[in-house]
Amino acid sequence: MARPTGNTFIDSILYGDTKWGTNTLTYAFDNSYDLWTFAAKSAFRTALQSWSDVADIDFQESFLPGAADLVEYYVDDATMLSIAGSDGVLGLHEIPGGTGYNGQLQGWYNWETFGWPERYGYDADSLKSGGLALSTFIHEIGHALGLAHPHDDDGPSELMPGVSASDDLGLYDLNQGVFTVMSYNDGWARQDPWGNGYNDRGYSSGPGALDIAAIQYLYGADTTTNAGGTTYKLGTKMGWTAIWDTGGNDRIKYTGSADAIINLNSATLDEGKHAGGYLSYVKGGDSYGGFAIAGDFTGALKNKQGETGVIIENATGGSGDDRITGNDVDNDIKGNGGADKIVALGGDDEISAGGGKDIVAAGSGDDTVIGGNGGDVLRGQKGADVLGGGGGNDRIKGAGG
Repeated sequence: MARPTGNTFIDSILYGDTKWGTNTLTYAFDNSYDLWTFAAKSAFRTALQSWSDVADIDFQESFLPGAADLVEYYVDDATMLSIAGSDGVLGLHEIPGGTGYNGQLQGWYNWETFGWPERYGYDADSLKSGGLALSTFIHEIGHALGLAHPHDDDGPSELMPGVSASDDLGLYDLNQGVFTVMSYNDGWARQDPWGNGYNDRGYSSGPGALDIAAIQYLYGADTTTNAGGTTYKLGTKMGWTAIWDTGGNDRIKYTGSADAIINLNSATLDEGKHAGGYLSYVKGGDSYGGFAIAGDFTGALKNKQGETGVIIENATGGSGDDRITGNDVDNDIKGNGGADKIVALGGDDEISAGGGKDIVAAGSGDDTVIGGNGGDVLRGQKGADVLGGGGGNDRIKGAGG
């Protein structure tokens, strides 16, 4: 069995070392079956961009299908059945023929399939961020670049640990769309407990942390994406993606009134339960989507204060009861309203708990923690911390610093 990286989770979505022999690929929309709509073309280009944002890959559109590396078709149910041999197939794409492949590949996308526009009452939202159609484009492009399903062991590919069928979540439940868009278990089971398809906006809007590691192993990392200070806004119907950020002072921010979970730690990309990342999301029955933070499998990014992977420095909660976890660099964390729980780790952090009865645990650095008007519980740790209660009947406890 092929073990190109030595990491079982990443290797499970690789066809060994199967890849293109170039980092620049051309693609063309072919209307031989059905006409590609303007909205579908736009969504497909967005899907291509989601891969070139994380990997050293460039896509160039061609208007000559016969000369393009990737030829993409828009088809109906009957045509897909004749091509795939199975009913209800969303998409299908050929894969590169081996290391250094330099031929032509074809892909087919079934616009009539459940959850796509113009069927069973669904509309073009399926082509937007978090929609099933866009997620399918991203998934099939993954195949075109050399990625495999976690549940297949055809050819040089191997199974993800704990997976023997497509609906198995596997070891640590990592066979899910929140961690890899190549999974058949779209989205996150916790947000869609009755099975895929019961929500229309909780699908992948970009590669997951495992996908990013795999595609960067094959083609190298893009080192220019989100290089400045970037704010990542947490929402309720945004789909799932892993943040790939190459520099600047960044923040995950939520401005709503529901309860949010924000975790600033990046995917460990090891053999453990956080190999695919820690999730940031908004809680609630009508909330689908969120972020993981990618790791840096190829070592393309600079470390910061000993922290590896993608570094997101700061977090802002909303007016609900949020839980915010920092990382080992200097964080600026704002809880805002609600009864928040804030846990700092390493680094010299600045924490403003905000209104509400908050619980704040300082980390191992020299932290500054300011409570709000509620009855807060503020705990120092080993560093030389500054703890200020603010209004309310507070409990403040120092430690060894």
